[in-house]
Amino acid sequence: MKTFRAISFPSLVLGVLGFLVACGSELPVKELAEAKTAITRAKDAGAERYASGEFEEARKSLLTAHEKASNEDLGETKKSAEYAKSKAYDALEKSYPQLTEESKTQANTAINEADEAYASQLAAEPYNNAVELKKEGDTLRDNADRTLESYPKESGDDAKLKTRLAAFDQYEQSNKKYLESKKAATDAKSLALSQKQQLIDSLADIEKNLDDADRYAGGQDPEVAQTRERLNAAKGKIDEGKIKEGYSEVDDIRKKSAELVAKNIQAYALKKKVEAKDSIGKAKDKLAGIDQSKLKSSKDLQTSYQRADENLKAADESLVSAEELYSSEKYEDSIGRSEEAIRLSRIVVDQSDDIAERLRTGSSVAGRKGDAGDSTSSTKKGEDSTASSSGELPEGWKKYVVRKKIPADCLWRIAAYKQHYGTSKLWKRIYEANRSKIRNANLIYPKQVLLIPPAKGSTKFDPKKAPKKQTGSDKVEASTPEEKKEETTTPPASTSEQEPEEEEPSTPAPSTESEQPSDSGEQESDEEAR
Repeated sequence: MKTFRAISFPSLVLGVLGFLVACGSELPVKELAEAKTAITRAKDAGAERYASGEFEEARKSLLTAHEKASNEDLGETKKSAEYAKSKAYDALEKSYPQLTEESKTQANTAINEADEAYASQLAAEPYNNAVELKKEGDTLRDNADRTLESYPKESGDDAKLKTRLAAFDQYEQSNKKYLESKKAATDAKSLALSQKQQLIDSLADIEKNLDDADRYAGGQDPEVAQTRERLNAAKGKIDEGKIKEGYSEVDDIRKKSAELVAKNIQAYALKKKVEAKDSIGKAKDKLAGIDQSKLKSSKDLQTSYQRADENLKAADESLVSAEELYSSEKYEDSIGRSEEAIRLSRIVVDQSDDIAERLRTGSSVAGRKGDAGDSTSSTKKGEDSTASSSGELPEGWKKYVVRKKIPADCLWRIAAYKQHYGTSKLWKRIYEANRSKIRNANLIYPKQVLLIPPAKGSTKFDPKKAPKKQTGSDKVEASTPEEKKEETTTPPASTSEQEPEEEEPSTPAPSTESEQPSDSGEQESDEEAR
């Protein structure tokens, strides 16, 4: 027996066939072949696990049939082969339902994992294919169960065998569908997970909404923090691969973030309107406090007062525009106009203080504070007076006359002009070069003359490095024909001019306030609002 067990079924069958054929005896080849095929099929169906008793009995019976054949006991050979086939069928009948059930469970698990990864949306084709294959497997499995239940009711042995074998075929096809479904679902899951980072990146618009809402609310709206927590939780789920669960709330979070922006921007726009009105009121009080009768003795003081008054009127116009835009629910534009009104009114306060100081000291010419841009605004000796009275500058240096326009000139915008640096990031160089005439980096005035240092090197103006000075005139030369025109004509506040492309500064201009008045109000609708 040990010898036969050590020999494979095919080798043993061939050996017996050879022996008996040589002897001219009739061997039950069909029965032996059918038994071997049934046992092999049972093994493939997992009978060693699901029906170990029946499978082992079938295998032993086939070995017995081979032994009987070697002893030329053909009757017993056939009997043992038929019994081996019968037990193999019993093993198949017991194994196939369990095998297909296990494969079905695996297919379901793979589909559920793919669904969790949101493959239904991110990998629709393989996911839908997996679902369809699983349905086909279910149909075949149900048919196989019914067929297997019906075969004992058949009238004849041949009919019973035919029906039983048909059930086995259906189970086999069902199992194949389940395995294909599992593979398709696994592929769908992998494809969906490969898009995790892309999905997380797609939530940037929600982040921006929440940042805007938080900024407008001054960090005081608890709903913003709660919504941000929800967004972070969704991101975490997506990152873990639970994409469907994480993404299930995204639409609601996106809607909520937009609502928070709308709610807080309206409140902020109203707040800025009130602030602008208050700021203009202070500016009016400051300017009204100047005794105009004392200005008659100085043309320079009269001009300074006139410029302050023009800025005040422009601030009023900006506030009116802000109110109209607010009424039209154009809150972002309204905020811009309010901030422009605040900026201009602060300039008026600064100009009024300067005029009052000059009246107090008896000086008709602007000192360190710098009037709104007289080319002869400084009487002190030193770098600035030298620079202002010189028609020539050291190599790489330029002069620029601040323009009154929309959007208003500010240091970072001047730096961004192509004729200067072409980038707003170098605005501090202009500020450093003009510290003696700029008290507040946020407040510069129309017609104010600024020195523009080179992009590299010292920002300290050295008159000794300048070419030979012009004589007979201390008039400031503008660095461009447009600036020369600006010196002679101050356009109204509503004038709009085309400017080179601008770049927001990566570092805001310094300010004594919490906001940047000179950088605000630069909405695209400025011109239309005025």
